[in-house]
Amino acid sequence: MVSGKDDERIDFSKLEKELEAAVEADAKYWRENDAKIRAVTQKVESYEEFKDIVAAAHIKPLEKKDKISEKKPTPWNPHATKKTGTDVTSDTTLQQDKTVLPKNGHEFARDWKRYCKTNEQKYEYLINIGGEHLGQIFKTEIAFGLLGEILAALQNCFTSDHVENVFLILENLSKTKRFSLSLDFLSSAEKESCMEVFRKLKTCVDEKSGDEIPCISTDALETLMTVFKVTP
Repeated sequence: MVSGKDDERIDFSKLEKELEAAVEADAKYWRENDAKIRAVTQKVESYEEFKDIVAAAHIKPLEKKDKISEKKPTPWNPHATKKTGTDVTSDTTLQQDKTVLPKNGHEFARDWKRYCKTNEQKYEYLINIGGEHLGQIFKTEIAFGLLGEILAALQNCFTSDHVENVFLILENLSKTKRFSLSLDFLSSAEKESCMEVFRKLKTCVDEKSGDEIPCISTDALETLMTVFKVTP
C-alpha cells in the first residue's frame, strides 16, 4: 500500500516565495507611507508632485562612499524593470482567511495589497469587514492613498443589496482623524468615484422607503455627502 505522506509533504520552496512576497509587500507599504507623509509635510503644490514623490519612495540617495561604475550601468528604476515578490504568479498567491479581520490599519493595508488585486476583491473585502470595524481600524487615520482606492472599489462594484453596508462604510470612514486631509489628496478620478458612489446611494434611497433602509434617511445621506464635499 502506498503511503499518503508524499501527498502531505510541505512545499518549502513555495512557502519561501510566499514569505518573500509578504515581506516585500510590507516593506513597500511602509516605504510609500513614509513618502506620503514627507510629501504632506513639504506641502507639495499638486497631486502629480505628490504621486512622483511616492513613486520614487524606493530610491535611496547616494552617499559619499558610494561609487558609480561606468562598466556596470544599472536601470534608473530597478523596481520597474524586474519582478518583485509582489509580482509572483497566482500559483504562489496566498488565500485570505475571511474569518480573520484586520486589527489595525497596518494589517488592513497588508491584506489589501496582498489579496485584493481587483475592484471586485477589494469590494468583497470591505463588505466583509463592515463599516463599524473599518472605523475602529482607521480611528487614528487612513493611510494616504487608501481612501481613493476604497472609493473606486465601492463605485465600481456597488449593488443595491449593499446600500446599508456602503453607507456605513463611508459614514465610519468620515469619522476618522485627518479625514479631511485624505479628501484633499484625492485625485480627480477618485473624486469622481466619490461623487458616483453617492449618486448611486441617493438613487437607491429615493427609490426605497425608510422602512426598507432604516439606518439611512435622506437627511443623513445629505449630511454625509456634505462631509465628503459632494454637492447634494
